[in-house]
Amino acid sequence: MAKWVAITLFALTCFMVILLSLGYMLSENEKSTTELKEQLAQQIQLNQKKVHQRNNLKTYTSNVQADIAPTQTDAEIMQAFESALINNLTCVTVAQCQVVTVKFKNTHCTLASNIIGASQLSKIATQTIAMDNCPSVSSPHQLACQQNVCSLVNLNSG
Repeated sequence: MAKWVAITLFALTCFMVILLSLGYMLSENEKSTTELKEQLAQQIQLNQKKVHQRNNLKTYTSNVQADIAPTQTDAEIMQAFESALINNLTCVTVAQCQVVTVKFKNTHCTLASNIIGASQLSKIATQTIAMDNCPSVSSPHQLACQQNVCSLVNLNSG
C-alpha cells in the first residue's frame, strides 16, 4: 500500500511541476509579448513623426523654392540654363537623348539633351529672358548620339 501511495505522490508531484512550469512559461510569454507590443507602438509613433517631419520639410522647401525662384536675375537663370545644357549632353545610345524645346521671351529653341538635362531644362524659368540666337535646325531633324554627345542632325543635309 505504501508503494502505491508513493507512486501516486510522485505522479502528482510530477504533474504539479509540469503545471507550474507551463504557468511560468505562459507568464514569461505574456511579458515578452507586451514588451514587443510596446516596441511596435513606439516604432509606429516614430514612423508617424518621420512622415510628419518629411511633409513639413517638403512644404518648407517648396515654400523656400517659391520664394527663391522669383529673385533670380536673368544672368543667373541664363547661367543655370547653360550649365544644365552643357553638363547633360553625354549619351551612350540615342535612347538616352531627347529633343527639348526651350521657350524664351522672344523665341523657342529646339535643342538636344539627355534625359536628365531635359528634366532640368524644363524646370528653369526661361520664359522671362530674351535669347539672342538659337542654333538653327531644319524642320525634318533627327536625334543622334555622335561621339557620346546628344545632337540634332538635319535630314536634308545629305
